[in-house]
Amino acid sequence: MARATEGQMMIRKAKGAKTEPKTEERGLQRREQFWNPRSAFGEIDRWFDDVRREFDSRFPRSPLARWHGEGVLPMRTPLVDLLDEGREFVVKAELPGVSKEDLDIRVTEDGIELEAQTHVETEAREKEYYYRERADRAFHRALSFPDTVVPGEARATLKDGVLEVRVPRKEPAHRQEPVKVRVE
Repeated sequence: MARATEGQMMIRKAKGAKTEPKTEERGLQRREQFWNPRSAFGEIDRWFDDVRREFDSRFPRSPLARWHGEGVLPMRTPLVDLLDEGREFVVKAELPGVSKEDLDIRVTEDGIELEAQTHVETEAREKEYYYRERADRAFHRALSFPDTVVPGEARATLKDGVLEVRVPRKEPAHRQEPVKVRVE
């Protein structure tokens, strides 16, 4: 039995007849899988990783950075949720390893800024070998509230690496009923 190659199509003849390849103008077209929009992000992430590796190989942060992986350690951008609970907005952020002393939270009538800078120091002694590593990690995140808030009444808690900031909504100014004005 003959096999079809790309650009050929198998045509079945009457019952019992052999199948032969036949070239047509259109030919066979391979059915592609559906396009997944998230696959493009994976390609972009790989491209950025390649650029970062190339940059790091040409401009190391310190002479020992290649061996110890030390230098400035980036802190991942924290995952943040902004919830509307009616009378207040709640901002939740995952901040593992960040203490409340390292946090700086600023609230305005229309937004919130979260900032942290941590200092990590590691020290180890094994037999005659001694080393010490230091690194600073930082992040900054700003969000806008969908409505005006009262910054002076904001409250924040940090428990098990999760920051929760509660900010009450500003009460809308009471609208007075329209007053009918008579023309004199």
